[in-house]
Amino acid sequence: MYTKEELIREVMQIRREIGHEDVIPEIKEIHYENDELTIITPDRPEKSIIIGKGGWVVGKLREKLKIDQIHIVAYTDLILKEYQMSLSIRHVERLLEENRIPSEYITVFENILKLLKLKHKFIYNKSIIERHIDENINNQPIPEAKCLIALSGGADSSFSTILAKSLSFNVKCASVFAGTIILPSKFQRNINNLCKKLDIEHEYLETDMNDVIREALEGNIHPCGKCSSHTESVINKKLEEDDIKVVIYGDLLSTGSRSIIIKDNIIRINLPALFRMEKTEIKNINKKFDVEKIKGYGCPLIVQVHEKYPHYRQYSIQRVLRETRSGILEPGEALELIRTI
Repeated sequence: MYTKEELIREVMQIRREIGHEDVIPEIKEIHYENDELTIITPDRPEKSIIIGKGGWVVGKLREKLKIDQIHIVAYTDLILKEYQMSLSIRHVERLLEENRIPSEYITVFENILKLLKLKHKFIYNKSIIERHIDENINNQPIPEAKCLIALSGGADSSFSTILAKSLSFNVKCASVFAGTIILPSKFQRNINNLCKKLDIEHEYLETDMNDVIREALEGNIHPCGKCSSHTESVINKKLEEDDIKVVIYGDLLSTGSRSIIIKDNIIRINLPALFRMEKTEIKNINKKFDVEKIKGYGCPLIVQVHEKYPHYRQYSIQRVLRETRSGILEPGEALELIRTI
C-alpha cells in the first residue's frame, strides 16, 4: 500500500491535472483495511484539499489506487468523536457497576459495552458498526431481553432496529399512527419491509393527533415538539401494557450520559447517539437492508407548515444545524436538507 508521502504526491499530481491550485496537502495518518483507505488530515482545511471541489480529487484518487472506498477524516473531528465515545463507555460501565441494569439485560449491555470499546479503539474506522451487524444480525435474541423500538420508518429508527437486533435484544417495534399526514405510505413501506426482512414483531398504535394537526395548519405551533411528546406518551403506554423495561429511540443528538436514561424503572436508549453515529454510516447500513432513503425534511404535515408559514422554517433549520455542529451531518448533507425546508 502507499505511504503518506506517496499519497501526498498522488494528490498533488491529480490536483495539477484537473486545474486545482498547486498546494502540498498534509496527512497525519493512513489506515488500510478490507479494501478501504482512511486518510486522516490534521484539520478540515487539509481535508478539503484532498477531497477537492465536488469530491473530484478524492474520486480520481480512488480510481487511480483501484480500491473500493476512501474516507477522508479531519483529526479535529475525531478528537470530539473520541471524547463522546469515552463518555458513552463510562456511562454504560457505571450503570453496570451500580447494578442499575436488570439481570435479564446484563448480557446485552455487555455486548453494547464491548462494541463501544471497539469503535472507540478504531475511532477513524467508519465500518466498525457495519461489520458488527454483518457478523451478528442472524444471532438468536435473548428471549428475556425484550425491548420496544419506536420505529417511524425513517433512517435513524430503522438503523436502531437493525443494530438492536444484532446486539441480541429481543426486539419488538411499534409505530405511532395518526394518519398519513404524519406517517405517509413511504415510511410505512420501510417499516413493513424492514420488520419482515428481520422477522421482527411489529404493531401500529393508532392515536388521535387532530388537535396538533389543526393547530399546526392554523399557524399556531411548530408541530414537532407536541408530536414528539404525544408519540412518547403512546409508546410509554405500550411499554406498560407489554411489561417491557427498555425502549429504544433513534435520537442522534443525546450523546454521553444522555444516551441512556433510566426513569420510572424504564431504560430509554438513544442508540445512534450512544454509538455517536454519523448519517453516512447509517445510510450505508440501511442500504444493505433495503431501507428506502426518504428525500427531504420531515413528514407531510411539517412540509405544509413550512409552505404556509415560512417563519417556522427557522426551527427546522436549527435542528439541521445542531446535527451539523455535532459532526453528525456533513455541511454538504446539511445544505441539501436545508434546501428542502
